[in-house]
Amino acid sequence: MPMRQLVFHGPRRLAVEEAERLPLGPDQVRVAVRAVGVCGSAVHGYAGVNARRVPGMVMGHEAVGTVSEVGDGVEGIQVGTVVAINPITSCGECELCLDGSENLCERRRIYGCVADLPGAYAETIVVKAANVVPFEGPAPIEWGALVEPLSVGAHAARVGEIGAEHEVFVVGGGPIGVAAALAARRRGARRVVVSEPLEHRRAVAEQLGFETLDPTVAEGPRSEFPIALECVGHSGTLRAALTAVPPRGRVVFVGLAEDTIELPAAVVMVGERTITGSAAYTMRDFRETAAWIAAGEDDLSPLIEKTVDLEGLPAVFESYADGSLHAMKTLLQLQG
Repeated sequence: MPMRQLVFHGPRRLAVEEAERLPLGPDQVRVAVRAVGVCGSAVHGYAGVNARRVPGMVMGHEAVGTVSEVGDGVEGIQVGTVVAINPITSCGECELCLDGSENLCERRRIYGCVADLPGAYAETIVVKAANVVPFEGPAPIEWGALVEPLSVGAHAARVGEIGAEHEVFVVGGGPIGVAAALAARRRGARRVVVSEPLEHRRAVAEQLGFETLDPTVAEGPRSEFPIALECVGHSGTLRAALTAVPPRGRVVFVGLAEDTIELPAAVVMVGERTITGSAAYTMRDFRETAAWIAAGEDDLSPLIEKTVDLEGLPAVFESYADGSLHAMKTLLQLQG
């Protein structure tokens, strides 16, 4: 039975095409896609900013849907279960995988980010049963598409060991910066400030209850916060994060806008400041984030500012790429 999917054919070339549904192997499930987020990394690949997306692939790794079929050997997952998809696969055998740090596995791969693991910009997706997490609760099903990006922030907050009474400075108010701010607050931080130059993004952060700073008109903090979460990945934003923390302060580096950035060495050395990388999330982070979102206790509706169907998705990518669209999160919405 054919299905529709969005195929990447190279920079600024996307097409909705029909394709045969992938066969279902042992220990796999087929998920009828309900909603998928548009990620900045996918937009960068679409625009040709980097070569992390290759022609012929189906992108989409922030997905929620309903299990429509289960393969041989699958236990504990029933047809009809609403699930969020953790797109990270790992070897399951190395020391990192065995201690629960599968996000650092050197053989990890991601559905929707490599050619032979098609993503969720399609009517259905086939994934390993181990990669689906039930999304059960009163929250709208579409919020399940937020689990993946918000898990990135949850992991960053955990890497930063943020706890009760901490004051936290978040550099960058995009989806990952907001995710990090939300996670810091969930972990008990008594003050969270989000620095973001775009007025629209600051407005969304404020809707979610955060104090904001416009770095284009106000000087950033100096040695004011014990922890900073850098969620952009530019030389200037890393400097702002390092400046914001005092000697022996911590910066968690989450952003990846540029492959190579300048490091202000004196700021790091003289103040014995530390920079710690934070990569994606573990399954523990993903499960905890899914449970929190599904419970619906926090209103996350300000994050979802636009929804489109499959035919409307190419225009959304182009609008993000040319800078005319600033929606915090756009969702492809299927299956009702």
